[in-house]
Amino acid sequence: MTQSSSFVDGRIPVSLLTGFLGSGKTTLLNTWLRDPAMADAAVIVNEFGEVGIDHELIASSNDNTIELSTGCLCCTVRGDLVETLRELHVKRERGEIPRFSRVLVETTGLADPVPVIQALITFPVARAYVLGRVITVVDAVNGGYTLDAHSEAMRQVVVADELVLSKNDLVDGSALAEQVRRLNPGAGLTLSRTDAPPPATLLEGINIYDPSTRPAAVVEWLKADRYGGAYQHEALADGHVHHDVSRHSHDIGSFCLSYSEPLHWEHVCAWLDALVLAHGDQLLRVKGIINVVGRERPIVVQAVQRLFHPPAELSDWPQGAIGSRIVFITRGLSREFVAEVFDTLRQRQPIHS
Repeated sequence: MTQSSSFVDGRIPVSLLTGFLGSGKTTLLNTWLRDPAMADAAVIVNEFGEVGIDHELIASSNDNTIELSTGCLCCTVRGDLVETLRELHVKRERGEIPRFSRVLVETTGLADPVPVIQALITFPVARAYVLGRVITVVDAVNGGYTLDAHSEAMRQVVVADELVLSKNDLVDGSALAEQVRRLNPGAGLTLSRTDAPPPATLLEGINIYDPSTRPAAVVEWLKADRYGGAYQHEALADGHVHHDVSRHSHDIGSFCLSYSEPLHWEHVCAWLDALVLAHGDQLLRVKGIINVVGRERPIVVQAVQRLFHPPAELSDWPQGAIGSRIVFITRGLSREFVAEVFDTLRQRQPIHS
């Protein structure tokens, strides 16, 4: 990790729509393509045939890009996602296509979303784009079995910012809803029916890197309190609070570490670098806000496995929320181990002011 910087830019948010085979992801995407709320969006799909775009919706088409009458752009992946995003941005800047202000990427049903998220936070993509929301569709009918049988489905759930539980009109999805809440306490949960899918406004989440984002929205983005609640312990002698881990099948767990005292940025960087070097594949997602010694404003960190989004300084602290809180979603790494790595580094690398 490197030193933070303030982000004041016009990068385009890229959201991810994922979900296992048969989850209803494509049905939801079909609905969104007809929604006027998508007028300023570009949507990247795997195959036009899979989405089944109605001919009456097509205003114009050229090569691998279709412009819909709603104003939404729809294109297929050419080569890989990085190249497709690059081509879209070049055409946008040349005026060859409308100047879309956001992108939605649909993944295949069998896709592990983690490498896709990594691609979105890696240069050169990160020069023009910024990671938006990750939305995962879970099938209320078969979702329980799918989560038990397929690690990809589990990873789709645990890295999501928003979970859509589909087909609730066909079965009682309350038990599965509770299961996915335990898997990913920090995600929002929307219950969906086959005849009433959620609107495209679900994509309008908090852009933590937007300078105009209100400080109070930072708390909503992190949702650190959902990893504590009844499980929160008293602060230990070392000055930090441990929130109990939520441990699940496939050895996937989630937890939050909180520190009341300001932290030295050198220690934070060394800690996260050590975790990435030794256990990067086990860090499914990390996000947090850090109270850094010598800085008045919070620093936001976000990572997927071995890749960290460049740290950014936010405009201000949320009222009454000064303090470091880091959420970890891991595979095979315990809360105690992660905290111990930080404690050990701080003891071995004292910083004298």
